Amino acid sequence: MSKPEFVYMTVIAAPPEQVWKGLTTEEFTRQYWHKTRVRGEFQPGGNIEFLNEDDSVGVCGEVLSADCPRELAYTWQFTGNSVAAGDAPSRVTFKLEPLTVGTRLTVIHDQLEEGSPTATMITFGWPHVIAGLKTLLETGEAVDFTNAEESDCPGQQTAANG
Repeated sequence: MSKPEFVYMTVIAAPPEQVWKGLTTEEFTRQYWHKTRVRGEFQPGGNIEFLNEDDSVGVCGEVLSADCPRELAYTWQFTGNSVAAGDAPSRVTFKLEPLTVGTRLTVIHDQLEEGSPTATMITFGWPHVIAGLKTLLETGEAVDFTNAEESDCPGQQTAANG
C-alpha cells in the first residue's frame, strides 16, 4: 500500500536563487514561516532545524539533497509538537524551475503515515507557508498566514471554525 503524499505548486515572480534563499535562510523564514527560523547545513547528510521564537526545536531532519537553486529535500519530524512528535519522519522536497517570469515552486511532502497528525498538519500548513514566502518575495512585505483561516468579522464562519 502506498503512503499518502501532499503536492503543492505555485509560481513566484522571483528568480530561483531568491526562492532558494527564502527557503534556506533564517532572516527570510522567521518572517513568513510561523515565526520559526530555519538553521541547516544545506548539503546531503547535513542537519536542518526549525527553531521557535524561544529557540526550541519545532521540526528537525536530515538534508537528503541540496542542488542550489533547483532542488532541496530533507526529512521532516515535528519533534517539538507533543501530538506529532511520535510520528515517523517524512520527506519534503522543493523543486524550483526557472520560468521567464520567475520560478515554478513545487512542494512534495511524502512518506507520510495515513491519518497521522503530521499528515493532517502539513495539509493545512504548507499552503500558508508558501503563500507567506510568495508574498514576501513578490512584495517585500512579510505576511504570516498562520491564522489566515480565523475571521475578524463577527458571525463569519470559515472552514477552520465551522
